[in-house]
Order: sequence, then C-alpha cells, then structure tokens
Amino acid sequence: MKQPNKSALVTDGIWRKSLAAVRALANSGVKVGVGERTWLAPTLLSRYAGNRYVYPSIEKDPDGFLNWLRLTIKSNRYDVLITPEEETSLLVARHMTELSQHVRIPLAQYEKLIFTRNKFNLLTHAQKIGIICPKTLMSGTSEDATRCFKDLSFPLVFKPNVGTGAKGIQYVITKDAFDAQYNTMHRKYEKFIMQEYIPGNDYYGVSVIFNDKNQMRSAFVHKKLRQYPITGGVSTYATSVKFPKLVEITEGLLASIGWYGSANVEFKIDQRDNTPKLMEVNPRLWGSLQLAIASGINVPYLLYQLAVDGDVKPSFEYKTDVKFRWFMHGDFMNFITNATAKRKWNIDVFKLFERNSCHATWSWSDPLPFFGLPLALIDYLSSDEMKKYRS
Repeated sequence: MKQPNKSALVTDGIWRKSLAAVRALANSGVKVGVGERTWLAPTLLSRYAGNRYVYPSIEKDPDGFLNWLRLTIKSNRYDVLITPEEETSLLVARHMTELSQHVRIPLAQYEKLIFTRNKFNLLTHAQKIGIICPKTLMSGTSEDATRCFKDLSFPLVFKPNVGTGAKGIQYVITKDAFDAQYNTMHRKYEKFIMQEYIPGNDYYGVSVIFNDKNQMRSAFVHKKLRQYPITGGVSTYATSVKFPKLVEITEGLLASIGWYGSANVEFKIDQRDNTPKLMEVNPRLWGSLQLAIASGINVPYLLYQLAVDGDVKPSFEYKTDVKFRWFMHGDFMNFITNATAKRKWNIDVFKLFERNSCHATWSWSDPLPFFGLPLALIDYLSSDEMKKYRS
C-alpha cells in the first residue's frame, strides 16, 4: 500500500459532523476530498475541501456508490476513508476486506456495528455485565400489553429498535393510551422496544476512540443543555464537562464488545436516585463533533492517525465549559417549539457569540457552508433519502 501522504476522503457531506471533520483534517495538514449524493451539501462549499464529489445514492444505488468509491480511491490515492454517517459505514464495513486493500478505514467490523445499533441487544448485553440501563422489553408477542403492565410502570417509552435521533419515539403516559400508541408503532415498525421512562433532564454523551486492541485511546464528555426535539433528541446547545464515572462505564462496555474506531455513548441521569442510565450507543461520529475539536480533542485527525499508524497516543485532556451551538436549524427549532407549545421564550438561544464557544456550522474563516444551509434544508424536505429523518 502506498505510503501515507496525508490525504483523506470524507463522505456524507450534507451533515454538520462531516463539515467539522473536513475542517479539522485540513487544519492538521491533511488534503481532504469530500462527497455527497447531492450538490445541496454545505460541506461541498467549504474552502477546506480540496476535491468535491457527487456520488450515487447509497440507499438507491449501493452498487453504484461502491463502484464510485473504488474508482475515486484508486485514482486519487487517498490514504484514509472516513464515513461519518451510519448507513455509509455499514455499507463500507460489509466490503471492508476488499476496500481495505486500497485505503485505510478506521471503522469497526460490520458485525460490531450491527450489534451496537440494535438497542435491545446492546442494552441486554450491558445489563449482563453490570451496567445499569432502563428496564426494556422487545415487542412482538400477543402478550406485550400484559408484560408491560407487569414489568414496567407508566409513563413508558416506545422506540424503534434501530434508529437515530428521536425519530419514531412515542411517550405512553397512561394505560388507557397503550393500545392506540402500540398499534401506531406496530404499523410503522415490525420490532420496537418498550422501555421505562427515566425522569430527569441531565443528558450526557461520551465520545471515544478505540484502537485495534480494543483499548480506549481518547474520551470526551459533553452535557446537553438544549436539544431538539425538546423531549429528547440531538444536542443543539451543549458544553464540555468531565465525568470520569461515565468514561469508566463506556470503556468497560465497548471493550467487552471488542470495539475499534469512534463511537458515542449516551446516558441519562435518573433523578429518582441520581444514577446514570445507559440509553444507547451510536456507532459513528456524532452531531456535536465540533465541540470535542474546539475543546482540544481533534477526533478526525486522531482517526486519521489511528488508520495510518495503527495506534494513537492517549488523548484525554481537554478544556471544560466550552459551549457548542447548532443554531440553524437545531436551536432555532428548539426555540420555536418552546414558544409555540409551552409559551416559553428562551432568548438565550440568540446569544450566538458568547465567549469560549463554537458553532456546528458557522466559522469566520469558512463562512460559505453556513450560508449553504438553506440548500441542505431543501434536500431535507424533498429528497427520498431524507424521508426517514423527517417526523
């Protein structure tokens, strides 16, 4: 394989985490190519993108995407491939044996990705090794109502067993509402989980990198201060914190799975006993990636080094109290929802340039991606591929 020449290809250019990765890699001296299935991708507007590509849809034409990927990697001799989005990672991981002959890929094995994104399997495994999780049942039998009434207390939560963000989540407040909401979920999802509701407003994410010996090499913790949807979703406003206990739990969990590469592990503090409860594992880069970078953990470049050198030096020190904002369209939608549903007018949403803060998309040195966000919104509202993310 060709010797490293500091070049990387980043896919999924419509997402803010991909923009963060491109900027961080370029600022670390890596020549970056970026691609997406549409020109309506803000990252393609970044001054830090060397080569820009529009590739076949992974969802509609996976073989076409793979053919494009093979040709692009070989013709441009990229050293590292980074796939921020889950569906792209799954497709690449399925073809890892072939693709890794031409490019280094810091990505977990396909079987590990499938296992961790399956919420029921993941939580069942975590409980077996002593990690505290919400009580969780899998749907699929004629006795679901009986099991829920016996083993879970109301309110409870219905969630797709595989999914991202808050898509498809329903809160079942009373027994009287159970049948109607159960039938609604069953029409949409063949399988879903039924879970106890964890009261509280303290949400944390632990973002890590593991080497190929399944050793944790980096860990970063953020606390969600606002999110969208407001009942539980992705970070729209967050801060960097230290929480050693969560890092310890995350390390034990992912080491037991045999993890490699990056992952984001989500916890919620149960206000009844102040205990952190494991909620899920996201086997991919995360939406607030820029916060880790701004706090001192250059995750994209660590992944690059991991792929090229086989390992990285431990990187656990970072600045705390750094704030992260995803204003368009996340925090703005948080404001609108609170204003319309709760008559709550949170003007802090518009304090955009406080000290010691960073933004998901805005950068004074690279402003065009921010102004390209309306293009991404058009794609979000109109494309078939984004339909699964629309509520």
